[in-house]
Amino acid sequence: MKKLIVILIVLTATSAVFAQEPESESFYILFAPNSAVMSAVSVEQAVANVEAITEVVKILNENPQYRLLIDGHANAVLNTNREERDSLRPLSQQRAEAAANFIVENFKIDRHRLIISGAGGRYTSSNVGSDNRRVSFYFITLN
Repeated sequence: MKKLIVILIVLTATSAVFAQEPESESFYILFAPNSAVMSAVSVEQAVANVEAITEVVKILNENPQYRLLIDGHANAVLNTNREERDSLRPLSQQRAEAAANFIVENFKIDRHRLIISGAGGRYTSSNVGSDNRRVSFYFITLN
């Protein structure tokens, strides 16, 4: 299991990035292969996903100055530009949108606090497969 690492990005004249590890247990937002449907995973993974999102929302609620960057990822198979353009970027964007919609609908977080990004297959984990079918969260504040 992976630990939740919160990256707090502070945007000022000189950008600084801070990382902190909250007191949470494991953190995963994973998706089934070729899917952007959050419920298309095992029951255990669905529970882990909701727990992770709940922790993210808790941090947002405790820090009203934060915005949340939701960055979707996809698992490259062919490693071609065409796969990236036609499959991975759209899928990763859909995954980020699914996570954002879940947060807005279930936790009533203002949509304006969420920034959606689809990274495609560019930032893959060293592990092949499920670790790359994910959504990453980054907290951003403007000073």
